[in-house]
Amino acid sequence: MKICTVSQSFFPYTGGVSYYLLWLGRRCHELGHKLTVIHLRPKDSPIEEDVESIKVYRAPKEQLEQRVMEGYTRFKDLISKVFHGVEASEEKLINRHLYGFNEYLVVNLHLAERVREVYAKEPFDILHVHDYQVLPLARMLKDLKIPKVFTWHIPFTEDAPKAWRDFIISYMAEYDNVVLSTRAYVATVIEQGLPWDKVTCINPFITVEKPQKNDFRRKYGISRDEKIILCVARIDPLKGQDRLIRALPNVVKVFPKIRCVFIGDGSMTKEILKTSEKRLYEQHLRSLVEELGLQKFVVFAGSIPRGELMEAYEECDVVVLPSIREGFGLTVTEGLAFSKPVIGSATGGIMMQIWPGVNGYLVKPGDVKQISEALITLLSNDELRRRLGANARAIYEQHFSVERGVRDNLQLYEYILASKPRKG
Repeated sequence: MKICTVSQSFFPYTGGVSYYLLWLGRRCHELGHKLTVIHLRPKDSPIEEDVESIKVYRAPKEQLEQRVMEGYTRFKDLISKVFHGVEASEEKLINRHLYGFNEYLVVNLHLAERVREVYAKEPFDILHVHDYQVLPLARMLKDLKIPKVFTWHIPFTEDAPKAWRDFIISYMAEYDNVVLSTRAYVATVIEQGLPWDKVTCINPFITVEKPQKNDFRRKYGISRDEKIILCVARIDPLKGQDRLIRALPNVVKVFPKIRCVFIGDGSMTKEILKTSEKRLYEQHLRSLVEELGLQKFVVFAGSIPRGELMEAYEECDVVVLPSIREGFGLTVTEGLAFSKPVIGSATGGIMMQIWPGVNGYLVKPGDVKQISEALITLLSNDELRRRLGANARAIYEQHFSVERGVRDNLQLYEYILASKPRKG
């Protein structure tokens, strides 16, 4: 098969969808399929290149005006906030042109034109569009008579206002199939009116690499007798890093030899626009650490290379994802893959991955006391961490491995191609 995927981001920008497509592309290549990626072009990036076995095309060829990118970012961030439960304004939907909707469409039109160009040059069998930033593409590419699949990577629950759910469903309905990451999200879109036979549940998947070096502790001055609490997430209030910091004073009273390491940075568009949201939240986190006297217990590593991240997982004792809202939570998945016990908020796809008492613990989103109690429980018992870690790896291999994820995607493509032959 020849598969064309479209997303907002891909390499050099890391993130859940970027890695998802990289791993999918690698495995497809090994199995004799070809995967192409089209994504939004970062400043000064080439308009096309090869990334490993994947042909990458970027759009637009000429950089868009700052005004257009600002509007696009405003509206796609609005969608994210609505479906993460942070924003509930239906007025902003009614007057969406005031909140960047027109610019959002302009950016998507550039991506749609790039898809047409690539198809004319190298026809593909199926188009797979990833996430809310590029949702309108099926409507814009009606003239491209090939099957179109869409994957929604963030929450889709009844917490979002009905008008917003209806708005999103109207775009989803343009696709031949819509993929969501949990059965709960699938149930919501079906209740919202999307036909049951156009919806598929595919859990996200990851792969991890054995660290090549063992320099992580030395680089950050962490001694061998210090236990490491690891939190990997972009710097964003929805990720709840401040709750984990507030939980630490109770933990360090019991375990004075610990280090809590935060890894992550902002999103691609926030970096392009240099917006203040990420910077202000990071300043808040650093101020909170000083206020609580935790300077010697906390490390902010920022964005680090993939190899160094693998070292961090290898070296840590427990992985924590304290999100207020979460689509799936690939940090948890990576923790499972490294045989680490995991603590995560009972929200979104985290609840699918953490089996309380089996591979980790679920806590109420935002509950500082529960986070500290779970950490103390795990850090107090080496045998418990070992047992939960072994279970974590087994659950990863069965449910969240690349083999399972790629197989699910390819089976979906084969089913759609068999039931909806290409026209024209």
